[in-house]
This record gives sequence, C-alpha cells and structure tokens, in this order.
Amino acid sequence: MAKRKNGYPRTIEKWYAREIDKLVFKWQKQANLAVAMIKPYVLGGTKMLQDADNSDDPNWVRYVQQVLNLMSTSIDNVQSTQELNSLASRYVYSVDSFSTNKVKHKTGAVQVTASAIAINPLANNAKLQEYAQAKIIENVNLINKLKETYKQRLQSDIYRLISNGSGITDLSHDISSRTGMALRHATLIANDQTGTILSQIDAYRDQKAGAEKYIWRSMEDGRVRPKHQELDGKTFEYDDPNGGDDGQLPGEPINCRCYQDAVF
Repeated sequence: MAKRKNGYPRTIEKWYAREIDKLVFKWQKQANLAVAMIKPYVLGGTKMLQDADNSDDPNWVRYVQQVLNLMSTSIDNVQSTQELNSLASRYVYSVDSFSTNKVKHKTGAVQVTASAIAINPLANNAKLQEYAQAKIIENVNLINKLKETYKQRLQSDIYRLISNGSGITDLSHDISSRTGMALRHATLIANDQTGTILSQIDAYRDQKAGAEKYIWRSMEDGRVRPKHQELDGKTFEYDDPNGGDDGQLPGEPINCRCYQDAVF
C-alpha cells in the first residue's frame, strides 16, 4: 500500500519559524551592542552603592538608561510594520494555497513553499479574505508581543544584574538565555498558527465542497500526544460539538500538527 501523503504543511511551518528566528537574532544583535556600550560600568562587576570607579561619573545610571532606551528603539527598527505585514501575509496565503491544493487534488500534501506565494489567492472569496486579514493582524501582533516581552525582560535583567554586581559575562549569558526563550516561543507561534489556520480553512473549503465528515489524521510520529494517537483514523462529523478533541478540529489544539481528511 502506498504511504498516505502528509496533509500538514511542515515546510511552510518551518519556513515561518525560521523567518521569526531571523528577527530574534537581529534583536539579540542590538542587545549585545547595547551591553558593549555600558561595558565601562559593569566590567568585573559594578555595585551601585559601593563601586568607587563610578564615583567620578554621577550620571552613569542615566547613561545606562539612555543606552537601554537606544537598544529598545534599535530593536523596534529591525523591521517595519510594513515588513511584518508582508511576512505575515506571505505566511497566511501560503497555508491557504496548501489547503486549496488539498481540496483540488484530494490527496495530501502538494509541495507549496512560502517563497512561491507572491499574490493574494483569496481575492475572489470575501469570507476567506476576511479570515485571512484577521490572521495576518493576529500574527503581526504575536511577533510584536514577542519583541516587547524580549525588550522588557532584558531591560529588567540588565538593571538587576548591574545592581547585584554582575559583569559583562553575566549580561551576555542573560541575553543568550532570553534569546533562546524567544526562539522557542517563535517555534510555538509557527506551529500553533499553522495548525489553526489550516484546520479552519480546510473545514470551510471541505464543507463548501460538500463534505459532512472528516477523518482525523495525525503525523504518526513520536511527538503525537496519546489522545491524538487514539483519534487517528477515526471519522467525525463537522458539526459535532463533541467530535474530535472535545469539539476541536485537528490542528486547533495548542501545538497540534494533526489535520483533517475530508470524506466526500
């Protein structure tokens, strides 16, 4: 028996995660530049009330704040709102194109990459266009929220470390740690959004095409949660509030890579 084609756009998810990662690394670069600028005040550790090396510069705390403000502005300027909108648009339209090909071919994955999507494929469907615009705004907001969290926690960390007598090495380690957290969150955003968008667009298109039921399909690997392993291969009605995972379609639960296989 031929292996069933995969109906989940892993290529697009990974591409989107990498694009967000690129932004995070640019934020990290600006943070490292800021730490280099305040190096004279933290080299070897600086205690705010005791370090005599700073006694000749009573405004050093103000200088550190200015540097951190500059860091925040520089991180904001890494990408414009227009660039973020463009990234989110390419991503959402790519997932939609993947869904379109599934309905057309009634098989699983057709190779679709985000780089191949240059136009809005939803222009002739007002309902999907409205949905896509909402998801584009949501994804821009998610990335901006990730950025704000990164900036705020770094600023708080830097002041805490300086006041505790920490040095440049400690600050650099903290930036690396915060960057790692942001990268992991970027992966979560890409996975959660891909599953949700695909799930909801698939359901809309499949039902419009006449499907009343779907088969729950998992990725069939070690990352599939036990409950979804049990659901794999089972058939549910689209309008069943108790179907699937407590009423949720494949891909809708957090961090879910399952997908629906429409029954026509």
